[in-house]
Amino acid sequence: MRRLFSRSKTLRTATLALAFVSTLAMTNGGMVTQAQEQLAPIQSGSQVGQTTEPVLVVTLGSLNQLVQDINYLTDAVGMPQFGGTFEIMSGMFAQGIDKTQPVGILVPLVDGAPEPIAMLPTADVRAILKQLEAQTGPVDELDDGTLVINVGANVVFIRQVGNWAVLARNRNVLDQAPADPSSLISAMGTDYDLGIRLDMQQVPEPVRDALITQLRQGFNQAMSRQNGQDADSAREYAEQSMDQLEQVISQTDDLMIGLDIDAANRQIVLDASFTAIPGTKLAAIYEGQKPIPSAYSMVIRDDAAAYFHAAASVGPETIEQARSSVKNAVKMAGSALGQIDELSEPEVSEITDMIQRITDLTLKSYEEGKFDAGAVLLTDANQMQFALGSFIADGNEAATIVKDIARKLEGRGDAPRFEFDRDTYKGVVLHLVEKDIPAKADELRKIFGDTVRLHIGTGEKAVYVGLGDASVPLMMEMIDGASGQPQSSGDLLAQFEINMLPILQFAQSIEANDAIISMLDSLSRATDRGTLRVITKAVDNGQSSRIVISDGVIRSIGAAVRDTQRKKAMQSMPR
Repeated sequence: MRRLFSRSKTLRTATLALAFVSTLAMTNGGMVTQAQEQLAPIQSGSQVGQTTEPVLVVTLGSLNQLVQDINYLTDAVGMPQFGGTFEIMSGMFAQGIDKTQPVGILVPLVDGAPEPIAMLPTADVRAILKQLEAQTGPVDELDDGTLVINVGANVVFIRQVGNWAVLARNRNVLDQAPADPSSLISAMGTDYDLGIRLDMQQVPEPVRDALITQLRQGFNQAMSRQNGQDADSAREYAEQSMDQLEQVISQTDDLMIGLDIDAANRQIVLDASFTAIPGTKLAAIYEGQKPIPSAYSMVIRDDAAAYFHAAASVGPETIEQARSSVKNAVKMAGSALGQIDELSEPEVSEITDMIQRITDLTLKSYEEGKFDAGAVLLTDANQMQFALGSFIADGNEAATIVKDIARKLEGRGDAPRFEFDRDTYKGVVLHLVEKDIPAKADELRKIFGDTVRLHIGTGEKAVYVGLGDASVPLMMEMIDGASGQPQSSGDLLAQFEINMLPILQFAQSIEANDAIISMLDSLSRATDRGTLRVITKAVDNGQSSRIVISDGVIRSIGAAVRDTQRKKAMQSMPR
């Protein structure tokens, strides 16, 4: 099995950090331009200024690995010709390259500007350059054996280092390359087709400060153009997001992202991991989130069409950040509601007040130091069951909120019907909300009948929901599980899984169509049930996440795309 990196981060923070990388490149545009201006032939004697360790390391898997993986992917989606084309083209342009070794790019900063260093696995770079003379012209050689070529308007310096060729735009930057490049990139290049590692702390503090200043200036300019009633709320919310981005830039330690089309295991894997600098506020946020025993682990079951489960401690830093986010979100919601013409001012006030009560209850639950919830979907021929359960600080308050909503809706012709305190099961009070389904909603009627019924259970520290009468036994099963001893979920903070096969079989039992039939046919040739799985783990000062897309999902998506293309082709044919 291919290895996971041990250092980790969340997908959310990974996205922010990647945005930082892009912004860094743009921010240093002037510096890069100045550096390029110095890359004339006289550059062969230029000196390298203050240089960092690599800020960014990017790897591509070996050509053998890439060909194998791309052939699998294109075959799985029903387009093997594209895999064959890639194999032919890569063979034409890779003569002299060691096809068993990955390719790497290191990006140190020289006087604050990125200076990429490419590393190609070849024992004879001269032979490769000879093949490219028609595009680059003849190769020049300097006194120390460094080779020089022109690529468009750029000058590239190349040096043979053992079984590797090292390339850079600045001759002296070549000295920053490791003596054995494989020691730095082999692990990531073997694990992933595309690997990225960002070491944020190698970015000099003045450069980070300058970046933050430029981002802040852009933010202020954008906010100055905000008008309307919700401008203040939008500005506060955006200000908070900006503060969080600044926190990520200043307190991130490192980030790793890896994408692997794993032909051996017939799946696609996306790994993301993030760590913060120990002792910082960002690190404290992640350190406050640890796996805890759960009352709702019964949702993790092999026969599920889909499930979600999360059980983690909640630290004070997370609560503080959530409280600020919720405050601004409620203000923005109130402003947005106020712009709906169909709502009167008293109605907007009532809805905003209800949102505030719900968020207050959520924060109160966080303040008890944990989050524990689970949801599960089961499907069978012509039947669907869905139930969820969650820890909550005050179940009675949850029931009161629903009852107040019912009172406010009373008398409206389109309002659902409420029935409270219908029964009690193991200390959980059961309620019912039901609504007639319009005759034109044919598919919903096939699933729920003439009326959809939502069952709600409120306990002292819990809330439960079951969708439809068929889900009541499942909801009771969840209540039974919660009344016992909490179960450990190992080192997982959260996990989500969806299986396409049972969902598509249920959809077909309701109303079949060509797309569903095509996807089911493709799944019959897969090695799994069409599984998409997401897991999140806690690590020291950070988190790691993994997304796994199985063979069945890939094949069913390919079948759906081909079916759509076939229909379009038929529609475009002359009649």
